[in-house]
Amino acid sequence: MRITNTMISNSAKNHIANAKNKLLKHEEQYTSQQKIQRPSDDPTVAVRSLKLRTTYSQVTQYIEKNVQDALNWMDMTEGSLTNIGKMLDTMKHFLVQGNVDEMKADERKSVVQTLKKNVEGIFQNEANADYSGRYLFTGYRTDTSLIFPSLTDNLEYKITENFNYDSLRCVTSVIGGASYNADTSAGQEYVDSAATTTTAYRLQLAYTNCATEVNFETGMDEAIQFTFTNKNGEDITDDILSGALRVELSTASNTVREVADDDVLFLYDTGEILVGKNVFNAIQENQAAISVNYLKSEFKQFDVRPEMYFKAECHDVITDKTIKYSEPKDQTIRYEVNFNQTINVNTQARDAISTDIYRTIEYIEQNVQYVDEAETKIEECEKLIKNTTDEAELDKLKSLKVTLEDELQLRVKVMSEAFGIGLTMVDDVQVKLNIAVADLGAKYNRTQLTYDKLLDSRLDTEDKLSENEGVSLPDVLINLTQSNNLYQASLSATSKILGNSLLSYI
Repeated sequence: MRITNTMISNSAKNHIANAKNKLLKHEEQYTSQQKIQRPSDDPTVAVRSLKLRTTYSQVTQYIEKNVQDALNWMDMTEGSLTNIGKMLDTMKHFLVQGNVDEMKADERKSVVQTLKKNVEGIFQNEANADYSGRYLFTGYRTDTSLIFPSLTDNLEYKITENFNYDSLRCVTSVIGGASYNADTSAGQEYVDSAATTTTAYRLQLAYTNCATEVNFETGMDEAIQFTFTNKNGEDITDDILSGALRVELSTASNTVREVADDDVLFLYDTGEILVGKNVFNAIQENQAAISVNYLKSEFKQFDVRPEMYFKAECHDVITDKTIKYSEPKDQTIRYEVNFNQTINVNTQARDAISTDIYRTIEYIEQNVQYVDEAETKIEECEKLIKNTTDEAELDKLKSLKVTLEDELQLRVKVMSEAFGIGLTMVDDVQVKLNIAVADLGAKYNRTQLTYDKLLDSRLDTEDKLSENEGVSLPDVLINLTQSNNLYQASLSATSKILGNSLLSYI
């Protein structure tokens, strides 16, 4: 085969170009400290790099956004629950004081006001807390406050509240009572009208001042309805609980609060349901679950929204629209905190903060008021005795005073029992609250462990990225030197070869 000068020249040019390309490649690696500058340099490295960078971006998103947001949400929730626990401890101290100490009227008022302030703090400040504009304890309705921000009289609710057979509590009430009457003919009339006590079994609804009339379509014929079911969820056909109960609407101010054995008394202004002995026994024997449908309108400022705790129907009297709310259970807000891993970050108010907190304090306040009224009647009677000289009238007033003093003792005893009920309530609420705090703590720890794993994963991904894309400076420097030597050698050899031609040998 004949080798021409053109062939030698073309071959030399190709070798020089290859040497120059290798030199350029190693020079770019040395200056950029990256293996490739474009995918075509090494498709395998490029594909692996894309996957690693996607993983790194996702891990960074979890670390800096999702997990941090979840931890911050749970931090805020834990702070609120901790503050509620502290306020319950404070309430417990004053409830013990009210249950044990013999307080004067101003001291009782001070204790009640302190208890009410703590209740306000629990619901207005802590239970209604928000994180970045999202309410913490309202389930899916993070844009709706737990409580009514102002007086609301355009909404009417049908509320379904569920109780267990062990929700009934035996309570003592004082009925009757004497009052001064100028037309009384003898002191015995005061004695005959003396106050007595009666006991009944009570269910306490979540609201006071319930409605007594059905003003919108609810499927109810009366202002209150009861459903009794057994442990299998079947309606109870017991003769006493079969629906033949006589439900009497009454007010707490009504002096007649005795409940017949087969009857149910609904005190709509105090939100209490009193049941007779036979009804109570039937409920216990059947271990009945009790579902109560009742009506409520005209919500005060800071009242809890019914849909946050119960199944409810809400009717707006202005727009004439009705909204049905299902029972707000298991409304979990989940954050994706890792690949295919989510965690529930929220705690619902109904699972941690019982409405018994404010209802029991209202019951205590009511009984404290009864004691104050009894003391006021005694003071007025004493004034009359001081200003009376008529012996017959004086005897009647003394009989009245003795009767009122007996009533006061009964009122004080019931008030003391109310403070005792308050102590039991705080214990029960603290148990519920502690369970919620423990559950939140477990979720927080899991999230923190995930966060630590993500930090390790990001560091590992960074190492893999560096290994896949980066170069070793000593190695690339050696390659660069070799490429430069090769390039210089190719230039030198070419200059020697192409410097000779056929004319040089003629």
